[in-house]
Amino acid sequence: MKHKLLLIGILLLSAFFRLYGFNWDQNQHLHPDERFLTMVSTAISWPRNLNEYLDTAISPLNPHNRNFSFFVYGTFPIFFTKWVAESLGKGDYTNLTLVGRQLSALFDIGTVILVFLIGKQRSRIIGLLAAFFYAASVLPIQLSHFYAVDTYLTFFITLSFYLLIRIISFPKILNTIYYILYTLLGFSFGLALASKISAMLFLPVIGLGLIIACIKNKTPFFARPVASLLCFGVLCSLFFVSTYFTFRLAQPYLFANPDIFDFTLNPKVLDNWKQLKSFDDVSGGFPPAIQWIYTKPYIFPLKNLILWGLGLPLGIITLLAISYRLWVVGYELIKRKFNSQLTTHNSQLNLIVLWILILFFYQGFQFVKALRYFFPIYPFLAILSGYFISKVFKKYKIGLFVYLFICIFVLVYPLSFITIYSRSHSRVEASNWIYINIPPGAKLSGEHWDDYLPLSLPGIGKIHEKYQSIEFPLYWPDTQDKWKQMIDKLSQADYIIMSSNRLYGSILTNPKKYPVTEKYYQTLFDGSLGFEKVAEFTSRPNIPLPFIKLCLTPLLARYGIIAKKDQRCDLNGISFVDDYADETFTVYDHPKILIFKKVRPVNYYSLLYR
Repeated sequence: MKHKLLLIGILLLSAFFRLYGFNWDQNQHLHPDERFLTMVSTAISWPRNLNEYLDTAISPLNPHNRNFSFFVYGTFPIFFTKWVAESLGKGDYTNLTLVGRQLSALFDIGTVILVFLIGKQRSRIIGLLAAFFYAASVLPIQLSHFYAVDTYLTFFITLSFYLLIRIISFPKILNTIYYILYTLLGFSFGLALASKISAMLFLPVIGLGLIIACIKNKTPFFARPVASLLCFGVLCSLFFVSTYFTFRLAQPYLFANPDIFDFTLNPKVLDNWKQLKSFDDVSGGFPPAIQWIYTKPYIFPLKNLILWGLGLPLGIITLLAISYRLWVVGYELIKRKFNSQLTTHNSQLNLIVLWILILFFYQGFQFVKALRYFFPIYPFLAILSGYFISKVFKKYKIGLFVYLFICIFVLVYPLSFITIYSRSHSRVEASNWIYINIPPGAKLSGEHWDDYLPLSLPGIGKIHEKYQSIEFPLYWPDTQDKWKQMIDKLSQADYIIMSSNRLYGSILTNPKKYPVTEKYYQTLFDGSLGFEKVAEFTSRPNIPLPFIKLCLTPLLARYGIIAKKDQRCDLNGISFVDDYADETFTVYDHPKILIFKKVRPVNYYSLLYR
């Protein structure tokens, strides 16, 4: 009974973290991926029958047939969200996004349950600790607030792993339930692929798990190899057939033809994937990719995972847990205790470590190292951490008080993080300030590849009737033509508005590519450009406390660090300054906005080119 109450408490906590403040941008659609997915979801329509559904060329559900020539997402989350939203009578542009966010949160709560069930295979306390650690991990909380595919991918990978360990631990193969498990494993993995094709990286874990299951079953692999291989082949075929048909139905437009047995791939999708991959080119010049050019493989994602994705307390526990498990495996292999690694519990832990290493080492070496790309290992990090804490506490007979202390310590960061959803979005706050403090007719600059301010707010009227917008093309190469235009635009601008750190953060990591733009930002921030900072808007993770204003900035923070020297600390309590974290962690739901006002004329040419 005690354990059930604890589990219910953890699930309620995870639901609170994930569903609280789900309309965090006040219907402004400030997440670009969400905007795109919502546009696709509202543009597509249901086919009349199954044949039309499967026909890539004519299906109204195919984004390519609705003027979206570039679409690289999995289609299952889109179809499912559209179906649920329209069933609830909320299929319009605004409400569909909100439904999508709530479904994203519900899938991640499902992942919390799966984490408990996986950990419970070892012991209930490990399951509870693992579920708690995952429920309190910040990146899952943040991604649960977005209508995107990430929580679907992670849920189905975690479900696939749960089914895999059930297969490994199942006592008999000549049993109907055993074959059902293989079918369900294929169904789950097929939906993972239909959520995001990168789920393919999980296939080696499934393959090794099925080999372990074959070795451990009641038909000894080495004693009767022919029978074992035949059995293994039949079961693997069952898995692959189930995977294919699930994937074929959930992502039908990856295939060119409606014949379900025709495996020809859709050339439009393949071209989209090639185009997406081309953005990873260091020399390609794709603006959103500039931030990754000088990031260090493995070091950059590890730093962001520990500091921001997990938070420092849980990040340290996770590092210790992984190190401990690798040490145990290495020690036992050196001592030639191979059989001990094939026990059910060790197989589970080793497969968890394998998946963590596969994803981290593959993605950590890629050009793009966005924090969310590592999300599918978070449930597995939580399970290892639960196992590690339980093992250490049992060995040293540490009491309940220390358990409580660790849990409270871990909760500090997620509790502070969700305060960003208790406030108006920083861009909404900045827009209100602009309407109140900047007179109509003023010329406001905005940086291309970023959202322009002010936003259109209810009761305010149309933006173009109040202000004149000037675009700063700062991502363009530093040519004379660019700066001829920029100097003209600077001469016209009354205010410079940066709605996030996206441009100055990424551009200043590439001074060789942008020598003049670097000088532009330096002179802007030190005041010599003739503009003075008049407003700053942030929405940082915060522990509200009276009579104190303390901002904690990690020493390893570098992205957009030029803004640090005059950063403000306005909120009462202790704020965790994540302004300089991985851009993708802040730019959607709590970006930093800076507003500069022209206070004196300057000879921009001589200033920037001297």
